[in-house]
Amino acid sequence: MPVRSLIGIICTLITSAAMAAPSVQEALDAMRRGDFDSAYPIWTELANAGDDKAALEAGVMHHLGRGRPVSYEDAYSWYLKAFPKNGDAWNNFGVMFRDALGVQKNRKIAYVLFLTVHMTGQGNEATISRANRNLRRELAELPLAERQEALCYTLPYVRAYVESRGALATVPEEYRASPQRKRIRELNWWLPGEITPFDCPSGT
Repeated sequence: MPVRSLIGIICTLITSAAMAAPSVQEALDAMRRGDFDSAYPIWTELANAGDDKAALEAGVMHHLGRGRPVSYEDAYSWYLKAFPKNGDAWNNFGVMFRDALGVQKNRKIAYVLFLTVHMTGQGNEATISRANRNLRRELAELPLAERQEALCYTLPYVRAYVESRGALATVPEEYRASPQRKRIRELNWWLPGEITPFDCPSGT
């Protein structure tokens, strides 16, 4: 087969694939029209291809009942596809653990999820604003001793807890503080003297 013909076939295949692939803009346009039935399969296809923002959108549809039946289990599954690189996924998991939405309530985990978004600036301005609002609520309502215990966790443990859907009853040895795994209170998030010294519970 002549080289030009082969190149032509390849270009046609690439063009056809590109035209067939759904786009974020198509999904956004459908959402604006209120056409959730068209938007949802686009979000899920993009999410399954690795798009964390699309995974988040699919999760929110189930979380809020936006064109889908409310299903916290499905919302959680889609959020997991966006986690841990998406700040909104951290924030939304925090809401689920704070309010016991499809998972057992754990406000210590919720607190550190909101705190992580706040301290790392993960996400856009709206993401950080939501996380900060949620964090202020935890600071007002969660007892100091529980906040201090949460600061004794390591981020690998927090991630493992979320990925297990809250099934970790204790902190496994491989996620406890060690010279290689710092506690959250030991991360470079804090100004000198910002945290009053306190003892961490054993097993964290």
